[in-house]
Amino acid sequence: MEGAALFEMGTVFSGGADRVDERPSLGMGATGHAFGKQETDFYELKGTVEELLHKFAARSVYFDHFPAASGLMPAWLHPGRSARAVLDGATVAWFGHLHPAEAERRKLKQAIWIGEVWLDRLYKQELRQPAIEDLSRFQPVRRDFSVILPDSTAYAKLAGAIEGLAIPELRSFEAKEVLRDGKLAPPGHYSLLLGVVFQSHERTLREEEVQGWSQQVISALEALGGKLRS
Repeated sequence: MEGAALFEMGTVFSGGADRVDERPSLGMGATGHAFGKQETDFYELKGTVEELLHKFAARSVYFDHFPAASGLMPAWLHPGRSARAVLDGATVAWFGHLHPAEAERRKLKQAIWIGEVWLDRLYKQELRQPAIEDLSRFQPVRRDFSVILPDSTAYAKLAGAIEGLAIPELRSFEAKEVLRDGKLAPPGHYSLLLGVVFQSHERTLREEEVQGWSQQVISALEALGGKLRS
């Protein structure tokens, strides 16, 4: 199989003979080249979970994991290649690499990345309200930044740093490409191509302004351990 990405919503039953719990959940899974030319990995799945959680107006979002000996990770997840998502202090998702024992039991040879989102907790959050702005008649200016970042630098942290610059003319930014091929980035790092758009509703932007804002973006990336690719 070249690649597949699937999801399903339904009720999950758990517990034993004395007590049975039921919870509405969203299950997701991916394998192979599900999201493009590269093999699906942990960060592809994490990005999918982040994108989903970003739709909700939570005050805080973070990801963590527990040691295998803690017994806190779900048994169907590889303890060293998985994580949980926490929204406003409540666990809302588990995701990562399918546990090797489970893969062997099901005779699965490809790497399988799976996750479960607890919808009952997620539904307690308010959805983000879309912000509608008038279209500007002035030309946008686009800049791309190619940077090497440590694996420990999550995209959510990077996004928070850029938003914290509070540049009114910074209209949008997005991760255009993420690579972990060992050629562009050393072990323990990844290569990110970040696209940024500057635009004003009142005037045409000057080149020196854009250069100044671009330097602020670069400084924010460097503060997170980033290094511009030459």
